[in-house]
Amino acid sequence: MEKKKNRLSTKEAAELLGLPEQTLRVFIQYGKFPEFALGVKIGNSKHWTYYINAPRLYEYLKMKEPVQTAI
Repeated sequence: MEKKKNRLSTKEAAELLGLPEQTLRVFIQYGKFPEFALGVKIGNSKHWTYYINAPRLYEYLKMKEPVQTAI
């Protein structure tokens, strides 16, 4: 039984949204997509960590979850 993927990378999400990956990161940092994404910067670090909820992104885009097929 295959486990559903609940989290997407910024690269995967950017492709689905039709945005450059860096643009998506900036949008998430500024809170533009609270429906499905969160960016966290801890302390004085210059690095961000991104959480993109796959089912919520698919719902936002009004699409069904992609079906993975064996090639």
